Amino acid sequence: MSSRLALICAALLIVVGCGRSASDPSSNPEPITDEGYLTADTWNDGRAEVAFYQIERTRNQYGEPEPQSFTAGTYLVKHQFSPEEMTKVTDGGGVSAFKYAFFYEFESGSYEYKRNWVVNARQSDLRPFKQSFTSFDWCSNQYRELAFSPDGPVEVRMRSDDYGNSRDQFAGRAQSYPAAQLPLLIRGLDLSETDTVSFAVATADGNHVPATAVHAGLDSVDTPAGRYETERIRVTYDATVPSMVGEESDSTELYWRGTGPRRLLVKMEAASGRYRMTLVEHLRSAYWEENLWPRLERIEARP
Repeated sequence: MSSRLALICAALLIVVGCGRSASDPSSNPEPITDEGYLTADTWNDGRAEVAFYQIERTRNQYGEPEPQSFTAGTYLVKHQFSPEEMTKVTDGGGVSAFKYAFFYEFESGSYEYKRNWVVNARQSDLRPFKQSFTSFDWCSNQYRELAFSPDGPVEVRMRSDDYGNSRDQFAGRAQSYPAAQLPLLIRGLDLSETDTVSFAVATADGNHVPATAVHAGLDSVDTPAGRYETERIRVTYDATVPSMVGEESDSTELYWRGTGPRRLLVKMEAASGRYRMTLVEHLRSAYWEENLWPRLERIEARP
């Protein structure tokens, strides 16, 4: 009887050991984001943050030496989002989420590039829901998407006239974020009790690239929008990841986030100096109800 009991216990241990239980800390890691900041009343004024940045880089979109300078626009707004339907909802359902957009245009030779990224992430902890990308470059339209299912794989989709069409999926991972979400993630990191946090960057080829963010000090930063008191955060990647600013990231990037209640992103640059972006102007606006462009003082044309 005792030998049979031992066999049963051994079998149970094998089953439990092979599965990932709810009490396994690796399945429910400690949060790295600051819920108090992300859910503060400051986001409940019914408006969006709209900010504009000057991008400067020493290499062009092909990685060739060619100085480029252009303006990028961003907006950050709170809304209700359905992780099941992967879209905004207005009927009272869904979950509270941030929508962050990053967009710009630039010219190179005969070509004109129009690029737009949109990220949706859960407000309370910035768990990613969806990253989408659209572009037009005189060769073709493109649409690319990473959809982070609540309890399933990450869906990858790509459609284009010239560059082919594909659909794939890969396993998700806790605290892994798409590259276009990094500016929002850096603002939301909780560095109050520790100066170092780890996360990963999810890429369309199914990799989760390890990354580390370190609180590297306090700086006063001068920008065209004025002087800001900031926290300097150094982010290091185990391998290069896609970059909205530099096409492909350096192994190390520096971010300066404001010390005010909204932690406005003031500046970002590659450690090598290969690319950077600097705040030019920002405002809060219900842009879906008002024309914000006459309110701007330093931005004269749409990005």
